[in-house]
Amino acid sequence: MSTIVCAICAQPPEEPVFAPKTGHVYEKRLIMKHVESSGKCPVTKEELSQDDLVSMKANKAVRPRPASATSIPGMLTLLQSEWDALMTETYELKMHLDTTRKQLSHALYQHDAACRVVARLLRERDASRAQVVQLQEQLANSRPLPAGISAAADEEAEMGLTPEIIERMTQCMKALSKTRKKREFPDLAPVADVKRFSCAGSHPTHQSTAPGILCIDVHKADDNRIVTGGLDSQVILFDAQKEKLAQKLLGHTKKVTTVVLHPTRDVVFSASQDTTARVWTCDSMSDWRSSYTCAHQVRKHCGEVTDITLHPLGDYFTTASTDKSWALHDLTSGRVVRHVQDCASPFGCMKFHPDGLILAGGCDDKTVNVWDVKEQKVVATLEGHEGEIKALSFSENGYYLATGSRDGAVKIWDLRKPLNIQTLTVDGPVNSVRFDSTGQYLAVGANTLQVFNFETKSSLAPTCELKDHQGPVMGVCLGQHARSLASVSMDRTMKIFTIK
Repeated sequence: MSTIVCAICAQPPEEPVFAPKTGHVYEKRLIMKHVESSGKCPVTKEELSQDDLVSMKANKAVRPRPASATSIPGMLTLLQSEWDALMTETYELKMHLDTTRKQLSHALYQHDAACRVVARLLRERDASRAQVVQLQEQLANSRPLPAGISAAADEEAEMGLTPEIIERMTQCMKALSKTRKKREFPDLAPVADVKRFSCAGSHPTHQSTAPGILCIDVHKADDNRIVTGGLDSQVILFDAQKEKLAQKLLGHTKKVTTVVLHPTRDVVFSASQDTTARVWTCDSMSDWRSSYTCAHQVRKHCGEVTDITLHPLGDYFTTASTDKSWALHDLTSGRVVRHVQDCASPFGCMKFHPDGLILAGGCDDKTVNVWDVKEQKVVATLEGHEGEIKALSFSENGYYLATGSRDGAVKIWDLRKPLNIQTLTVDGPVNSVRFDSTGQYLAVGANTLQVFNFETKSSLAPTCELKDHQGPVMGVCLGQHARSLASVSMDRTMKIFTIK
């Protein structure tokens, strides 16, 4: 007697159905799945629907055990067969998993390589765009020469320090001298508060490919407006309130040595090792975070431009260079007012006196030359350092001058005598010195960041030492009323310190 079996699984069906179209018997659950998914018979591939299936009556009796399962050895054989099948399937799954992992690893490697290529192409694109912008600015700033005048003659032409300019500077000096004596600073942070300075934020604002930030300046009226310059030849405007970059000024081709913020206008000054200085003006009249354009480019020097200092009038600025010269420029026109050349030594730094009629320049011959701006002559030479002078700063009252050199010494000079009244020793070469806007505190950047305060009228005492930077501190600047401090370092970070 034959047994009806399913045409799909070759086993006796529990719920048999018959298809007159194909002439086969199926297990109902199996054929229903095939019909729903494909609409065809899995055996004959003929079109088939659920209506073509006819139910059959079957004996519900329990099927007897197969002969192989009627004894213990037979059952063990069945179990062994099942185990072997399971192990074979597991091995195949593991091999498939291993192949998939290798394919995934290869795909991830290709993705990473593609990302690196795209990043390199983006950097090259940005560099090319910066060069295009620089060339466009050079073309825009170039002006046609009158007939019969060569380019060299036009470049050497100076406006001259006219009597009108001297008169304006003199009136400015008199006005500032009168108001300075009456100034009071009720909001100045006391020494106890400055001792509690702690790092409130650390920001890697410049590129990691050329690590190192070399200079910094904080706006005199807005501590949240900060500008930095680095080895990556970029000038970065930073919004400290929002803790993010506001603008990136591109144009210099070598490291940026000095940056200065104009106190009353949305103007940024920058100097570079590429022998140029640039004046950047904001395109917006109301928002300093907007884009900036290079309004003027100073090409008067043939050596690295080491420093820029702004005259108190706000209409003139001075550049100093390693070519043993300094030059006074008109901010509005960008022209040179006076170019003083063939000085005794290259300049490492230069700053205007708060009154604006005296100019101090730190030289590589270890001296400080004090210049009379009206006569462009050296009126005093300060000697005593044993290394190149790379930083100097006038106190707000105009009485004192702080100078820092490679010998790790900071000297305080009384300009009324003039004499060295105190020498401070710090750890490592001095990269930056900066009095605060009141003249009470002095910040010094060397291997660490130190702050000093006037303990008496003519003597400075240590206030605090901050060792948060992982490299030499290259630039420092105290905020309004000495309630904040910003610094930059060769560790590629700008740090902001506040009173905790």
